[in-house]
Amino acid sequence: MRLKFSLFLIAALLVPTALASDFVTKSNMTGFQLPKGALELTDEDFSDEMVGLLDEVADNLNGKCKYHELLYWEGKPAAIAKDLNAKIPKTFKFESLDTGDTEDGGGYEQFVLKDPKTWYAGVWIQGEKDVILAWCSVVKK
Repeated sequence: MRLKFSLFLIAALLVPTALASDFVTKSNMTGFQLPKGALELTDEDFSDEMVGLLDEVADNLNGKCKYHELLYWEGKPAAIAKDLNAKIPKTFKFESLDTGDTEDGGGYEQFVLKDPKTWYAGVWIQGEKDVILAWCSVVKK
């Protein structure tokens, strides 16, 4: 998993501003409010590597990804994370699945957000001054 992740990271960190479709204030997939400054990438620009990584996370949950969303922020990652966590409805339980360091000195976390009806598998990639959030809705196999 870590080898796959470092190969993806090289491509992902170079792409977000070039492929961004628009600033958004609300997630199209989850309906959650988002921290200010979120750029959303279009589905056709979502890298195959990230889709594969999310599919692997969903597979580990005995599910598969149905819809994907990729968001990017520039700014202070800790403040963005705190703001996002405050906006996630309290009905969702956060579970960390894997964490690690990236080649550029940042870090990543694979996670699942779940409530009784809905699951989202995700990857949070945090650099020194930016954040990438990729997540997908999970359906049971």
